[in-house]
Amino acid sequence: MFKLERRGFFRRTTRLVADARLSSADFRRIGDELGTRPFCARKIGHVAAERATAPTRIETRWNGRESVVDVAPGDWIVTNLTPAAAVLRDRDGHANTYAIKPDRFADLYEPDGRQSEFGAVYRAKGVVEALALSGGFDIEAPWGERQQAAAGYLVLNGPDVYGNNKETFEATYEVLR
Repeated sequence: MFKLERRGFFRRTTRLVADARLSSADFRRIGDELGTRPFCARKIGHVAAERATAPTRIETRWNGRESVVDVAPGDWIVTNLTPAAAVLRDRDGHANTYAIKPDRFADLYEPDGRQSEFGAVYRAKGVVEALALSGGFDIEAPWGERQQAAAGYLVLNGPDVYGNNKETFEATYEVLR
């Protein structure tokens, strides 16, 4: 289950809270409750990725901690890059890094042919649907960990529904009209 909390001046800011993984049907219902239709977006930033060789704990950061996940050998450790393939860093200099399970990575990314300090460079394959959340989110991500941001977007990417910090989304995606 999820709830949309209305906050702020005239209760115009909406924060999504969910204690269970969200489904694509939940994504649609959230759009209905927000009174908005999802928009399509394509990732224009690249990613650098390499496979984990040992169990590792990854902390995704963007001006604070967004989520934490334990990575198993074979999982992909992914770092967001700008469209010019520079590492995307928050105001404190932390690289925007996260993890993707091996069975999803090939569906999402294809090789770009370049290398970076964080591994081989890849470009995104598909288009996602997104909903803006002016008050951010506090949700359970598909990988089972809490994901939080003060402002951001709820993203439907294939079967997965997850949050994306506003600044990282706007730096790495373009809205399709």
